[in-house]
Amino acid sequence: MRTADREDESTATSPRRRETRARLLAAAFEVFAEVGLGAASVEQICQRAGFTRGAFYSNFSTKEELFLELLSQELRKRLESLEAAAERSMPELRQRSCTLDRDDLAAFVTEFFADFLQTGEEATTWYVLETEFLLLALRDPELAPRHVQFSVEVCAEMAPVIERLVGAAGRRFVLPIERALGILTDFFERAMRASALQGPDAPDGLTTFGRHTADLLFAITEPAAAADGSDAEQPPN
Repeated sequence: MRTADREDESTATSPRRRETRARLLAAAFEVFAEVGLGAASVEQICQRAGFTRGAFYSNFSTKEELFLELLSQELRKRLESLEAAAERSMPELRQRSCTLDRDDLAAFVTEFFADFLQTGEEATTWYVLETEFLLLALRDPELAPRHVQFSVEVCAEMAPVIERLVGAAGRRFVLPIERALGILTDFFERAMRASALQGPDAPDGLTTFGRHTADLLFAITEPAAAADGSDAEQPPN
């Protein structure tokens, strides 16, 4: 084993060890996206990161362990990106809430997701990783609960952000946020799948996502002022 590899085994909190793990995770992100979890090898990941197998096994027991940590890390990045994009968008939404129509909302959704996703290539890679996790959980019953918990945590983190965005636009959901978010995430995943397979200009891809989402949001939300009326319909349980 090389000296650098032995040093990586020193302490879990050492800067060198953190750098090693970060480089392994970055390399794995690329390799898993290119060839998939099943076809990816520890050797490929190490070669991409510039380390030997010793460095890998001093940080991770298996490539599946690395994959799950990578998924958790990337999820946190995307949730933070979503939160930041929402904060940047709130002032404009509040300013335009009284006059926001479907065309305005379609344009806003398109701009928002361009800001949130940054690049279509990175968004596609994230979609591929999520799909890999689903396939892994379907094949391994022991991982199924972790996938279910992963989905629950994603929704729990996203719900308040989406609800704040809708509120800033002067609207409210007409059904419980959990059900509304389920519809929206399914809609988004369909757009991601179409874009991954056919490119962003696919009929149901990210290019048309803004328009389709605006139509959907107007169907499952109502003006917030309606909630103040005595005859306002309450969200179903």
